[in-house]
Amino acid sequence: MYYVGIDIAKDFHITSVIDENEKKVINKPFRINNTNIGFDKMITILDSISLDKKEFIIGLEATGIYGENLLEFLKSKSYSVKLLNPFQTSRYREQITLKKVKNDNIDSLVIALLLKDGKFSSGYVTDDEYQSLRTLYRNRASIQADMKDVKKRILTQITVTFPEFENFMKPFSVSGLALLDKYPTAHHYKHSSVDRVMKLFRHIQGNNFTQSKALQLLELSNF
Repeated sequence: MYYVGIDIAKDFHITSVIDENEKKVINKPFRINNTNIGFDKMITILDSISLDKKEFIIGLEATGIYGENLLEFLKSKSYSVKLLNPFQTSRYREQITLKKVKNDNIDSLVIALLLKDGKFSSGYVTDDEYQSLRTLYRNRASIQADMKDVKKRILTQITVTFPEFENFMKPFSVSGLALLDKYPTAHHYKHSSVDRVMKLFRHIQGNNFTQSKALQLLELSNF
């Protein structure tokens, strides 16, 4: 039996292969690009070891969308693929690093050893769980993209309506957001005062906004 550990990344993946005696079948981990050509390269290498797909157990971590295409590709080729819980893989890595892994960077070897030891069953991620993780990851990525777009639009607005503000304070800090919520433009400070500005910060824990800063802000808004 051969155990194939794959360390997933955005543009490429690193793969280690060991046998039942934990001997490296291929001396060094090999790299494949996250493309169809890269996937075909992996199959070619595995075929050079054995043409019997039943002799392989392949493992990769459920780490978002980057391993999606490879996972589906290997399944379509009838390989036994285990999607692993990253937390369990990390814990296993801590346990064996001193004993079996001399190079801390060889995560693919850790995954292969985990498969060989048979300790992956409790950390196995089902297809339903994987689909849920994938949905959560995509939602997170979508929200991050939306936040980036909103921040860009806010900075553009600040540049037009109160350009001095960005150099005075980080716009997306707690204090910066509090000020922008109350005073969206320099014009909104027209009828404000030091006391009114300071009142905003009474309920913000840990802020270091002082009266001198409030006065400086009012002066900047009148430029």
